[in-house]
Amino acid sequence: MLMEANGASSETWSRQRLDLHVRASSKSLHEVRGSLASLTIPPELLDDARVLLSELVGNSIRHSGLQADEYVHITAEWSEARLRIAVHDRPRSAAPPPVAGSIRPRPGAESGWGLFIVDRLASRWGTDGTGYWFELDGDRAIRP
Repeated sequence: MLMEANGASSETWSRQRLDLHVRASSKSLHEVRGSLASLTIPPELLDDARVLLSELVGNSIRHSGLQADEYVHITAEWSEARLRIAVHDRPRSAAPPPVAGSIRPRPGAESGWGLFIVDRLASRWGTDGTGYWFELDGDRAIRP
């Protein structure tokens, strides 16, 4: 796994960034989830971020057509107000993939839940033609 992290303590820097290139292999999922620990994300957001990141990277591995020796590019940016994670698996020139109809799988389905989970947990999500992204608002971590 290739990894680069930028940032400093929350007292001196309010924005942190993670830039990863991982092989398109299910063996990369554990490393990808663990990489978020290098950012100072509140634990309440970190759990959701790991689930959502796993879903998007898993979708890239299974559905993008990449070979095991090709890479998925992941960026994460934490600004203390928002976490934005993008998972890119296509060249810039590719057309955005269609998200047709409902993203909810049929009852009893054992697969196809990835985007449904992203839709339910993320504050915002979408596609930019090179992959998918999601955001989690930092105020979700604040509990009364």
